[in-house]
Amino acid sequence: MGKADLHIHSTASDGLASVPEILEHVEAHTDLDLIAIADHDMLEGSLEARELAAHKTYRFQVMVGVEITTLEGHLLAYDIEKPIRMLQPLARTIERVAAQGGFCVIPHPMSWLTRSLGQRGIRRLLSDPHLRAVVWGIEVFNPSLAGRVTYRKAMALNRREFGLGEFAGSDAHLWEHIGRSYTVFPGRNADDFRRALREGTTEAQGELLGWAEHRQMLSSAGEQLWRSLVLLPRKHIRRALRGLTSRQGR
Repeated sequence: MGKADLHIHSTASDGLASVPEILEHVEAHTDLDLIAIADHDMLEGSLEARELAAHKTYRFQVMVGVEITTLEGHLLAYDIEKPIRMLQPLARTIERVAAQGGFCVIPHPMSWLTRSLGQRGIRRLLSDPHLRAVVWGIEVFNPSLAGRVTYRKAMALNRREFGLGEFAGSDAHLWEHIGRSYTVFPGRNADDFRRALREGTTEAQGELLGWAEHRQMLSSAGEQLWRSLVLLPRKHIRRALRGLTSRQGR
């Protein structure tokens, strides 16, 4: 059985570890077989991770991922190559992921501590067969405080009603938390993971972060808030201006 943590944040968005630091930590201090950096609305860190992994002999594989901010809440997307504009309707976002051949996972569902899809929104999404075909999994276990408040409800609803592939990710913003929760799947590589998620043979495992670890996160909250509220918006503004200049040039 393989172990995947596909919900990791780097300094490309609001994480506090660089991409090289994340890769070296995964290699030396975890038994993960598959990872993805899924930064907020930024693909740069994930693409960098794939590029670095292609030139080094790591024992794990790297997938490309991103956490997209939609109007209805956050959405994890994988196997895409081009950024998808944030703050669009959920359905349109999923369609644009599908157009690139990617797939989606619903992160920290129903959490009231961060932007999350609610129960009604998930039901509406799953009632559309075209959208459901792209949404393969739901993060029923997330060890952060945002995931702690709803994980029991999320797991019960998925097993009773939603029927999506079980997914767990660490949502790590500190390298020490990588692999704290993970998705177990038959096989070892990315293709095995994709197949397992679609077939519903994955299992969410891990441990909730303890209060000492939450205090550790609070001690670095100032830097993370600076990255989240100042540096990351600057990156989005610069990218938007580059796109506007490019369109005007045509």
